[in-house]
Amino acid sequence: MRKLKTAKAVVAHLGGLPKVATLTDTNINTAKNWPGRKKAFPAATYVVMHRALRRRRATANPLLWGMRGLE
Repeated sequence: MRKLKTAKAVVAHLGGLPKVATLTDTNINTAKNWPGRKKAFPAATYVVMHRALRRRRATANPLLWGMRGLE
């Protein structure tokens, strides 16, 4: 299982911002802001993105979604 450490790595592993926006049912302009934020992704996107990463044999630190206690 590949461990992704940054928001940019997560986005790249999932196929880029357009695919992440589609996956999370989010406007592309909104998704463009995520990689630059401290808690990169909204918590509401954790489950769908986590499942997509697992299907691609990867995982990422839950803190990227502001999720504490799941590390």
